[in-house]
Amino acid sequence: MKMFLIATCTALTLLARDGAAQDVVDSALTRIERLIVAGDRSSARVLTDSLVAALPRESPRLADVFYWRAQSATSAADAERDYLRIAIEHPFTPRAPDALLALGQLELARGDRMSARRRFDRALRDYPRGRHVVRASLWSGRLALEERDYVAGCATLNAARPLVGPDDIEVRNQFDYYITQCERAPVTDTTTTPPPPNAAPAPATEGARYSIQVAAYSAKREATATATRLRERGFEVRVVGDRAPFRVRIGRYPTRAAAMAALARMRTARVDGIVVEAERK
Repeated sequence: MKMFLIATCTALTLLARDGAAQDVVDSALTRIERLIVAGDRSSARVLTDSLVAALPRESPRLADVFYWRAQSATSAADAERDYLRIAIEHPFTPRAPDALLALGQLELARGDRMSARRRFDRALRDYPRGRHVVRASLWSGRLALEERDYVAGCATLNAARPLVGPDDIEVRNQFDYYITQCERAPVTDTTTTPPPPNAAPAPATEGARYSIQVAAYSAKREATATATRLRERGFEVRVVGDRAPFRVRIGRYPTRAAAMAALARMRTARVDGIVVEAERK
């Protein structure tokens, strides 16, 4: 096993930046998945770290690498970091909805039910078709009912119930249980949610090294629309890039710690992102 890891890491270092490396990357990803299934997370982590170091930053294969690195993580924080990178930096890859569901599960595990529901709702909104829809709908609908948001919860559950496969007996039973609650729910939902607090815009800092990236789009008009909405809420926001992906970033900060503190404040305003190195002006 050790010799295999050394040989694979060496091959990745030499070839992953070339077109000829496609078979090497595919082989490594297959091997990583097998290692994780077998419970050998440490070896899987070595390979994923090698792939991250070898592949160019614009490579779409990084989404798969980040996904499997998150799967092999030994801490929830490390897993969350890679899932966030997929959701924000690679939103057009097949791994993006799976990353959102994983983020929702992590937030649910630490008791942040509101953030978890937003993850599941975003997965349904941004990716309305795919195998993730049933799971996202079940979790979103359940959390909505627990918040007494019967209108949204029941609509979500009823829309996804026909998508449950005939062999998914346990999932079907869960849907039926929660849908039964809908039949006893009030006609209208009287629960009100206070508007999210705003976050003060971050002042531009000369020589700033870090920013907060909140989204990336293949079309510039979508990035511009998101930037406009955030700017209207008081954020110092910009669109970065002359070609896809067009990245939406907020603020410039002299240290990673300052950027992380700003991100924490942003999350109270229901805006999420990841800290990245700022582009040069």
